[in-house]
Amino acid sequence: MLVDLAALAVIAAGPFEVRRWQQLALCGGIVACGLVAAELAREVERRRRWFAGVPHINFSSVWTLAGALVLPPALAGLVAAALYGHLWLRCTAHLPGMRLSRMVFNASNVVLSCQVAAWATEATGLWPFALDRGAAMLACLLLVVMLYYATNSAIAAITVALVSTERSFVLLMGPLHENMLELATLCIGAIAGLIFETVPPLIVLLFLPLYALHKSALMRQLEHAATMDTKTGMLNSSNWHAVANAELKRARRDGTELGILMIDLDYFSRVNDTLGHQAGDDALSAVARQIRKTVPRDDLCGRFGGEEFVVVLPCCDAERTREIAERVCRAVADLDVVATAANTVFSVTVSIGAATYPGRGTELSDLLFAADLALYASKDAGRNRVSMLDPS
Repeated sequence: MLVDLAALAVIAAGPFEVRRWQQLALCGGIVACGLVAAELAREVERRRRWFAGVPHINFSSVWTLAGALVLPPALAGLVAAALYGHLWLRCTAHLPGMRLSRMVFNASNVVLSCQVAAWATEATGLWPFALDRGAAMLACLLLVVMLYYATNSAIAAITVALVSTERSFVLLMGPLHENMLELATLCIGAIAGLIFETVPPLIVLLFLPLYALHKSALMRQLEHAATMDTKTGMLNSSNWHAVANAELKRARRDGTELGILMIDLDYFSRVNDTLGHQAGDDALSAVARQIRKTVPRDDLCGRFGGEEFVVVLPCCDAERTREIAERVCRAVADLDVVATAANTVFSVTVSIGAATYPGRGTELSDLLFAADLALYASKDAGRNRVSMLDPS
């Protein structure tokens, strides 16, 4: 609500010093281009929304930043309001789980970011653009882009921190690829601003690249949905098998060793029975994050099924494999799991079975069988420990 009120205030308080009708026409032109680009990619955007996380990059910042560069602050805010209103009506209003309040917050955040960018444009003397300034103009443009990005990200992160009990960097700022995508759209927005000020008809050359970028973002989301386990953020079982087999082939070719970890949550059914299945999901997510943070490569972790996880460790002999397994075991035991629905904090442990190539087999099925036997040995020995069978 504070963000929404601040956005309204800056638009209302902003001086509508439209000294030339050309500024109104330019504002209308930027809005029109944003609407055309949104309509061209409307079906793509709707599909992307089905897989949307937080944050979700919708590419409207191309046009909102362009507006902040070449328009008075109040008109730049109106550009953002118009584009987000269209986005709500045409793309998101009828999607399940989408709330108008969230869209209003996002629009307000962008309005405030536009005000900061417009202020920086004026303060640095960037506008009107002087192409002969070269490096100085580039430095000012980069400053405006980064201020827009920092303002938008900071408002979103602070809001998430206020409403969420978890405050990890990824949750507050989003994954790296989403941040890179946002910066890419802002760079295109800077180019769009230059085009609007110098040769406006050339703006049509941006529509196809924007659509292609939108489409590629959807393809990445579809690929992620097909390969990843949604609860844990790890590879699903079938894709982990494919990755593990590829690493095993590489180990054979290069003559290196390889480790396999099979990790199982101890007494997981008790968590579900006493705290509920939502707490069980919280435990799975927390343990998965801890495993990914502890092992050398988080892209080689998978959810095997139920409460079991698997990890492949390239270039690891038996000693190194056991060392990593012990580290994972300790890291999980030190973890405090926050059960949001049950409003409590609890701890969990894991039992781990380890096997290495070529000591316990040359095929992935042999290594998994050996790791599974070692896992049962950990369970029988009292849980919360690591076991590894001697080389055959």
